[in-house]
Amino acid sequence: MKLSTKPMCVFLASIALVPLAATTARADPSGEYGYYNGQTVFFVSAATKIGAQPRLLDVASKIYLVTFPTALGTDVPITLPSGYQPQENGNMFVPYPWHDHVLPAVPGPGYSPLMQVVVLRYTEAYAASLTFTPVTSLPEIEAGKLGGIFEVLSPGAADPYELLLPVVLIRPVVRF
Repeated sequence: MKLSTKPMCVFLASIALVPLAATTARADPSGEYGYYNGQTVFFVSAATKIGAQPRLLDVASKIYLVTFPTALGTDVPITLPSGYQPQENGNMFVPYPWHDHVLPAVPGPGYSPLMQVVVLRYTEAYAASLTFTPVTSLPEIEAGKLGGIFEVLSPGAADPYELLLPVVLIRPVVRF
């Protein structure tokens, strides 16, 4: 498996193709799957704020897009050697076509529907392992950073494994 890295200019160019009203886009009402504390949940997006201002980023919790390394030129769904398939599997209309979602919270005390997009990427070695299992909670993300299953995406940053994007998702509905 060869890693494909998408430079930020490709990310921004991809976003430019999304029809926007100002800088807010309506998301697909059918929703997506993600992980929260080891469980699969279904969530529906209300909107996406691209180019969010610092004050909005400061109050948003993190939603993790845990991405998968793919061979250059891949444009189809993937299955890892372990048999695992990503929750988002080959959607070529998004900047990161192969990823899972890890949510920081669900509706209830302490929940905020404002979530800043943070990208993580599994290492090639871990993704290609026959014993691969996805991270499904915030504690597993932290353990994975210590365990070396993620690539460094932001050298010199406070957390070099995280790529913080100026994108805030508004995710008001979550169902188990």
